[in-house]
Amino acid sequence: MNHREAFKQTLEKFNITAKSLAQKSGVQERQISQFRNGKDLMSETLFSLIAALPNEAKIYYFSCIGGESVIENVDLRSLIMSMSVTRKSELLNLIAESLLENREKSHPVELMQAV
Repeated sequence: MNHREAFKQTLEKFNITAKSLAQKSGVQERQISQFRNGKDLMSETLFSLIAALPNEAKIYYFSCIGGESVIENVDLRSLIMSMSVTRKSELLNLIAESLLENREKSHPVELMQAV
């Protein structure tokens, strides 16, 4: 996926508006709109936009560009500490669901060792 598509997809997934990103990044809302619609940006402008994204959105953006290998190098502790209480709750629920699904497929000793 190219940078423009990854950027557009990230904004959509995380419900980030051009207006809010413009305020956080210092990049004009018009430039953001033009980039989303096909006009190129200078590298430093794109870097400013990416830097203004929330951590989860940055990770998502880079995973769209670089694939799963980007996520493997993420410091999970820092990521979790930066999450809101709501996002942490969502994460715990996802982990619990995953463990319940694996419980049916795995031996109980394996599950205990994983925890």
